[in-house]
Amino acid sequence: MKKTKLLILGTSVFVLSACGPQTAVDVPPTAQMGYADSMAADTNLKSAPTGAIQSLNSPRAQSPKQRTSPPSANTNNPSEQSFLAYRYTYGFTLPVKAVAATAKSHMQVCQDAGADKCQVLGSNTNVQSEDYVNANLRLRAEPLWLESYRSTLISSVQASKGSVLNAGVSAEDLTRSILDTDARLKAQKLLRSRLEGLLQTRNAKLSELLQLERELARVQGDIESQTTRLKVLRKRVSMSEVTIDYQTTRSGIIPGRTNPIIRALKGFGDTFSYALASVIDFIAAVLPWMILLIPGLWLLRRWWRNLRIRKAAEPAKIAR
Repeated sequence: MKKTKLLILGTSVFVLSACGPQTAVDVPPTAQMGYADSMAADTNLKSAPTGAIQSLNSPRAQSPKQRTSPPSANTNNPSEQSFLAYRYTYGFTLPVKAVAATAKSHMQVCQDAGADKCQVLGSNTNVQSEDYVNANLRLRAEPLWLESYRSTLISSVQASKGSVLNAGVSAEDLTRSILDTDARLKAQKLLRSRLEGLLQTRNAKLSELLQLERELARVQGDIESQTTRLKVLRKRVSMSEVTIDYQTTRSGIIPGRTNPIIRALKGFGDTFSYALASVIDFIAAVLPWMILLIPGLWLLRRWWRNLRIRKAAEPAKIAR
């Protein structure tokens, strides 16, 4: 029992030491590859020397020949390993009748390219009135394909007599997240191998075997979680996010909006209906009170008249 616990403790100390700075350098450059390339290269790059790690500063994907050739610079410099997730934003103004059609055509181009080149994340069109329509399109695109797609966007907008309203790009640095996740994943895989070796010990007690199996299940769950997280991070680096906004081109004078007389004439029927409805509501609210007040006022007036008559008759009686 004590021997097994010492082995587990020693294994844990060894694995935790693997999470230090020395493991963060030996990271395979799979961030520029797709999912298939990333998983296929994971096994082959485990035995690769440290000098074979390539620079990731360039946003363009490298050719297979460049991936296998070692760079001349020192790869121990962290600045040569940059994992950036780019976000592009575009805004276009178009005639009101061309907004929805242009947004739909841009989405169709993305779908025709295939999921490995472009993926549609969201699309919506909002018709506020006959004079104003806006739309939004969110994509995830491969960087090289995005260059040609950008030209397609601009040319189609210009063909629809529209113009570019704004364009921007931003980047999120995921270098630390990817390196830390990859280092932790390697450490967990090493711990799993050692736990599996301990399970093969025949002279271990049943309670010790159960404890090792529970620890192995926990480590396996952590490995699967970190693997998924690493795939998501690498996907964000390998494909850029694109947001496109479409707005209606506003003219100098819009009939029915800037002219208050035309707007008032168009709304005459609604205004008259609301005013008449308010009068009816007022009558309905006052009428019950009038039924009670009119008889009461008539009785009060009659009582007051009789009182005046009696007061006027009293001096005549006294004079007699």
